[in-house]
Amino acid sequence: MAVAELASTGARNNRAAMDAAIHALAAKFGNRLVTSQAVREQHGNILTWIENQPPDAVVFPQSADDVQDAVRICVRHRVPVIPYGTGTSLEGHINAPQGGVTLDFRDMNRVLAVHAEDLAPMRCATAP
Repeated sequence: MAVAELASTGARNNRAAMDAAIHALAAKFGNRLVTSQAVREQHGNILTWIENQPPDAVVFPQSADDVQDAVRICVRHRVPVIPYGTGTSLEGHINAPQGGVTLDFRDMNRVLAVHAEDLAPMRCATAP
């Protein structure tokens, strides 16, 4: 989906789509889906002048299958997905100006492989 297309059909513009996605995510993830204001604001907070733009929900996947399931649900409902690692964004990439669902990878903390040859020091494969 193109960024311009997403911006014109974003979740903030389609409450029914977001509600349907949250309902499907809740059925799949139970208490690993969080919609509380405090957690949402934590996941939309950055260290710059940009105002907090929290997601509509936060999912805590524990496996690659969980990530795939969450993304499939969001795609089905045309809801943006925001990946969240440690929350140290300086650029605003964890903000959700169009709403959406944040995937917080805190529970996927086992390093499976480090790809040093890629010249990207932080690139590695992880799992719970």
